[in-house]
Amino acid sequence: MQARRWMGGLAVAAAAATAALTLRGPRRRVPLPAVDDVTPLLPDQDQLWHWIEALNAFGPRLTATPAHAQAVDYLAGELEALGLQVHRQHHRIQRWTPQHCALRLDDGAPVEVAAPYPYSGQTDAQGVHGRLVWLDSAKRMEPARDAIAVVRIDPVALSRAKAAMVFQRRDMLPDAGAGFARGEVVPVLAPLIDPTLLERARKSGVRAVVCVFGGLSEGLARDQVLPFTTPWRDCPALWVGEQAGEALRTAAHAGRSATLVLQAERTAAGTDALHAVLPGTTRGESILINTHTDGPNACEENGGAGLLALAAAFAQRPRRRDMVFVFASGHFQIPQFTDHGQATMAWLRAHPALWDGQGDHARAVACLTLEHLGCMEWKDGPGRGEPRATGRLEREIVYATNPAMEQVYRAAVAGRSKLRSLVVAPRIGELFLGEGASPYLCGIPGIGLVPGPDYLCQQLPGGGLERLDAGFAWQQVCSFAKALALVDAMDAAAIGAATPGLEKPWQRLRAVFTG
Repeated sequence: MQARRWMGGLAVAAAAATAALTLRGPRRRVPLPAVDDVTPLLPDQDQLWHWIEALNAFGPRLTATPAHAQAVDYLAGELEALGLQVHRQHHRIQRWTPQHCALRLDDGAPVEVAAPYPYSGQTDAQGVHGRLVWLDSAKRMEPARDAIAVVRIDPVALSRAKAAMVFQRRDMLPDAGAGFARGEVVPVLAPLIDPTLLERARKSGVRAVVCVFGGLSEGLARDQVLPFTTPWRDCPALWVGEQAGEALRTAAHAGRSATLVLQAERTAAGTDALHAVLPGTTRGESILINTHTDGPNACEENGGAGLLALAAAFAQRPRRRDMVFVFASGHFQIPQFTDHGQATMAWLRAHPALWDGQGDHARAVACLTLEHLGCMEWKDGPGRGEPRATGRLEREIVYATNPAMEQVYRAAVAGRSKLRSLVVAPRIGELFLGEGASPYLCGIPGIGLVPGPDYLCQQLPGGGLERLDAGFAWQQVCSFAKALALVDAMDAAAIGAATPGLEKPWQRLRAVFTG
């Protein structure tokens, strides 16, 4: 056991050291072709906003729910109205739908619940009763055997070293204000870091788990749909805010008990991924343009509106390559769709003829990914007050997975009045945020827009539509239209291959110290 802990600590230290090193190769620059301005062919800003509003109007579109199915059908109808043939890929999953949750102490006093833990488990109407056990660490769940475990999940504060573990920073556009501030909290990351928490709890005989959103205001903790990367676990769990967490800590130390109720339904349900192809004049090569369709609010996921706009524009001009527009399903229940990458991987595995270059299959020379259009920044107020608008654009995290794609993105955003882009490359291949991950893991170079506002996975009144800026979304789509035109005009050799991440950090670390 001591040896295992020592090795684990050494691995963490080695990974941190690797991330802190600057291990960049020279940036290869290629001459970009001259292309006609495609933006006049785009539907106007009002039409883009109409599509965003229409998707949001269905309500939270969590995977395989009726609202999600309606949104997918709507996207299919809009593609058909543009003259495209729509292909569907059907998936069957076990959908988990929470119906009622509550938490009360042994004297009947209610404890405010922030949100159910997705796909965690369920109870009957009487719930699960047990003594409360506060755990200082979630690594060992055994002390809460036959009890209700309470564990604080601290937010990820992106220090320079931690950010370097995830990203290779390439550029900040238009200035350093696009970078991460020292200690900036990213709420979405913390619940994703420990995907086996509930499995460990179940195997340790824990009756139920209460997770505490640490370091967030009560308003920001409320109705978060996190994590979305874990399969169903037969262990009911709830999220509470920090104030409720402190009350539970006090109660646990006093030897008190509680009752946790999480009524939920598991049902077989279906959902469809969509794709449509604009054929090019030269066979054998393709460009993928992808997003996902499921999400809890107005920004997550509105990328489909951007894909509709791009399809409408490029349907009106000559195309060198086949353009394949992919609307993946499953982002909010990834484990039921793939064991590797994100939801788009299920589509890639089902349609190799459109991208893998084997035999007579087309080879995808690039992929453009659009997610979370138009987001404005909202942050907790002083002293963890309620979230409020800062007046700034939300940071656009933009993956450019090789030097040519980085160069294309810079050219595509030139002249924008609304711009706050942090351009990055993946540090470690498996730590890639967003639906651009799967094409990248298949070796396809790309540009991926994946902003991460604090409210990204939060169910909000009215979908939080007021947190989006129509002009910002429009400019983002215009940039991707320019990028798509540039990539289509470039030779495959000029585009190059995706630059691999550090799949084996130990080898790179050894090379640095011995080279």
